[in-house]
Amino acid sequence: MIKIVALIKRRPDLSLEEFCAYYEQRHAPLFASSIPLAVDGAITHYVQNHAVRLGSSASDAVYDCVTEIGFDDVAGMRLWSEWYIGEGGKVLRDDEENFMDRGQRVVIVTQERRPTSR
Repeated sequence: MIKIVALIKRRPDLSLEEFCAYYEQRHAPLFASSIPLAVDGAITHYVQNHAVRLGSSASDAVYDCVTEIGFDDVAGMRLWSEWYIGEGGKVLRDDEENFMDRGQRVVIVTQERRPTSR
């Protein structure tokens, strides 16, 4: 599986709770409603991994969410990327300004590999 893995930091004026709520309740539905069927069909995996505060620690995680978008192959990832960086993906890119600090976002293209032993 080919994955786009994005490490996301929230805007400094948002609490972690506000960030999570916006990402889950506003951005994810926008993603689902705006993506073309062909691009949606290329996505085989989508998950938001939100940071968790443990104990009484007042410090924040370095990133607030790690998002994974997976594809069966590079062709599927390219289809997504061309849409996202093109005119069609502008609605998502514009909405990202509402909850994330895009200047701190890190995006990595990966290939998932599962070790045969632990």
